[in-house]
Amino acid sequence: MRIVKQLAFYGGKKVVTIKAPHFIWPPKSSIQERKDLAAQRDRDISIKGRSGPIKRLEEDFLKFLGKRKYAISFNSGTAALFAAYFAIGIEDKDEVIAPALTFHAAISPVYLLKGNPVLVDVDPKTYCIDPKKIEKAITKKTKAICVVHQWGHPADMDLIMKIARKYKIKVIEDCSHAHGSKYKGRYVGLFGDIAVFSLQANKIAFAGEGGILVTNSIKYHDRVTLLGHYRDRAKEEIKDAFLQQFWQSGYGLKLRMSPYNAITAVHSLRQLKKNITGRRRCLEYLSKKLSKFPALTVPYVAPYANMGGWYGYKVLYNPEKFYNIPINLYVSALAAEGVDVKLSDTPSFTSLPLFTVKEDKMFTNRKHKKIYKYGQFPIAEYIGSNAFKFPTFTDWSKSKKIIDQYHKAFIKIHKFYKELL
Repeated sequence: MRIVKQLAFYGGKKVVTIKAPHFIWPPKSSIQERKDLAAQRDRDISIKGRSGPIKRLEEDFLKFLGKRKYAISFNSGTAALFAAYFAIGIEDKDEVIAPALTFHAAISPVYLLKGNPVLVDVDPKTYCIDPKKIEKAITKKTKAICVVHQWGHPADMDLIMKIARKYKIKVIEDCSHAHGSKYKGRYVGLFGDIAVFSLQANKIAFAGEGGILVTNSIKYHDRVTLLGHYRDRAKEEIKDAFLQQFWQSGYGLKLRMSPYNAITAVHSLRQLKKNITGRRRCLEYLSKKLSKFPALTVPYVAPYANMGGWYGYKVLYNPEKFYNIPINLYVSALAAEGVDVKLSDTPSFTSLPLFTVKEDKMFTNRKHKKIYKYGQFPIAEYIGSNAFKFPTFTDWSKSKKIIDQYHKAFIKIHKFYKELL
């Protein structure tokens, strides 16, 4: 007798009938955005100093955040992070404490300044750097703490800033996942000495490629300007008399944003609050649906937190609570049902050669480079190996029906799990 399989993975009928793609980001441009892009093409395809759409973006960003004096745009979030570490004076053998799980660019620019990332494990609920483990990692060489508001969730800034003040070390906030997220009612990016926001295409505020650095320090403003914005802007804005003499050459790099990217970022920023509201409604609804399955841990939101960006919606899967079915098979079965789901692409740093290979050939002598081995950061490694991700749905009117069908797919997988055994 032929056994009929129910799961689509084995030839059954899939549950999700809504035609893909289920989520498109960035959203389509408005008529006005396209007009502004076209007008800029005929007006000026370069930028001289802090002017045009660059100036407009930086002013709009400061207005959105509030309580920051300076905003300097860059051609990527990575470039802005590099500038941040340069600004605070990271040099040979200096140490920067950072989480062992996030996107590498939060801390990898430290290597270019011949500094050393000092990794610590993450909080098992928020996935941000664990403040309780920071103090043990501080040495005489520690110059800064890198705080990433991981996947949009604010880190525990009160405790982190208390530690930083105690040891007189700087704090760099990487807010690249968390545009509009709040810690105890204040926007992330308003706590550290410098904060950086990526505006890469997948972010809720986007430029295509781009980044923006904010600070209250004129010293840091001058240093980052000289690093990446030579000539016009350096001549016009740098206040420090010593640094001003280098205005024409800067420190040798051009890291400024394209005016086209700035125009796109200006328009995306205007939609930010609306998109945050829609995304929050969609993803809280998704969490409510998925929290019914014991093998799944949906994103935690601490009582002190208000989610903004939700960069990626990551769910943890515990195979021990679901007949030890491997995550690869579980995710593949969901995908076969029509669910837009993928394994997380954020491994712990102990899985990346940049952090585990001493002689990486970045420089000729790497004897002072710290290296890490798998097993040092069990929480980060578990999350990196056991998470899968969904689209960050934003349009409630369209997404609710999709999420309801996704929920049915999960029900089906859990009902007919024996087929996966």
